[in-house]
Amino acid sequence: MDRRIRRILSLQLALLLVASLGAYAIWGLGVAKAVWFGAGIAAANTIMIAWRMRQGRTTAAAQPSLSEFYRSWLERYLLAGALLAAGLGGLKLMPLGLLSGFILGQVIWIIAPLTVEAGSRDTEEK
Repeated sequence: MDRRIRRILSLQLALLLVASLGAYAIWGLGVAKAVWFGAGIAAANTIMIAWRMRQGRTTAAAQPSLSEFYRSWLERYLLAGALLAAGLGGLKLMPLGLLSGFILGQVIWIIAPLTVEAGSRDTEEK
């Protein structure tokens, strides 16, 4: 797995744990489950990205095609939609907690590259 994807996934899993425990301490078990599930959806999307990236490396074509890009985007969109529907409809999780966990998990995609770049600059300076 790519170093950047591993970093994002590890941050998402750490956030999943911290946010769930924080939600449990403040609002109780119902919200904690919803936050955990929402952050888990974001982590599942990250795992799917890693899987598609690995698949792309094993294909014979040097350049991934635009259709593969759209297919990957559609698969991630459908996965997130299905898991959100399962959480809200089937599992009856609290909507605000579920969406908050999902959004926090997606925000890691913005934060993680900044921490990886900062870490690489620190090692270059030494």
